[in-house]
Amino acid sequence: MDNTEQPQDKWFADGDLRLHYLDWGNPGATPMVLLHHHTGNAHYWDFFAQRMRQGYHVLAVDRRGCGDSSWMRSYGLEEYVADLTKLMEALGLDDIVLIGHSMGGITAVIYAAAHPERIGRLVIVDIGPELSSSGKWQFQKRIAGLPAAFNSVEEAVRQMKQVQPYYSEDFIRNLMKYSLKRDESGRFIFKYDPLLYNIGLGSLEWMWEDLVKMACPTLVMHGMESELLMSEVALRMVEVLPSGTLVDIERAGHNLPGDNPEAFTAAVCRFLRSDSKQSG
Repeated sequence: MDNTEQPQDKWFADGDLRLHYLDWGNPGATPMVLLHHHTGNAHYWDFFAQRMRQGYHVLAVDRRGCGDSSWMRSYGLEEYVADLTKLMEALGLDDIVLIGHSMGGITAVIYAAAHPERIGRLVIVDIGPELSSSGKWQFQKRIAGLPAAFNSVEEAVRQMKQVQPYYSEDFIRNLMKYSLKRDESGRFIFKYDPLLYNIGLGSLEWMWEDLVKMACPTLVMHGMESELLMSEVALRMVEVLPSGTLVDIERAGHNLPGDNPEAFTAAVCRFLRSDSKQSG
């Protein structure tokens, strides 16, 4: 992506918190808000946002402790939802297409259940009320295989390719461009606060209650090779949602937007054009 296609960096201040987000323009269009995974950042969505910016006012948010947002003393779902609530109120957004991946998906569900008047469509990306225990262990082990620091960006790119083999070279290079910073020794480290690894979510079964009362059409996206979200759980989610659609994405694990961006984008676009409840 060249410089003419880059979004604007913007910040929302709330006390000690400076919440960074990317504004892709087109402010008169329907707002689309993108929430990243646990230790990700807003630029994880760059390729998807580039495709959607002509039809929507796309905003991608750096959660506290991630990307260019402030590191804080406390992290957790309560804080994430409160931050999102304050940001949405400050921006005055309504009829939002809210898309959340993993931790962002949990945040999106809570927000949509609490503020149904603001949400037009909801997309939950590979997360649910029940996760595979063995899959969580395998996923965490794979991510833990990344070094804490790199001697160069090229080394980081090589390591990320081993951890995320479905990511394209362009996707990885763009992600590393915005995910790394230099430490005091001059080596490259990830921008997110290491304290985030101490966050324990516990059981997510309470999500079933929120899904039942979801007021808006909702798309559940499941990676067919996902370590975390099991097929049977994704199917049950659609069954309990008042207006639910399920899409299984081939050649994708947990990180659908990076693993298979073409199929991911196509599925979201089909959902946004459709009013019907379906699975496929």
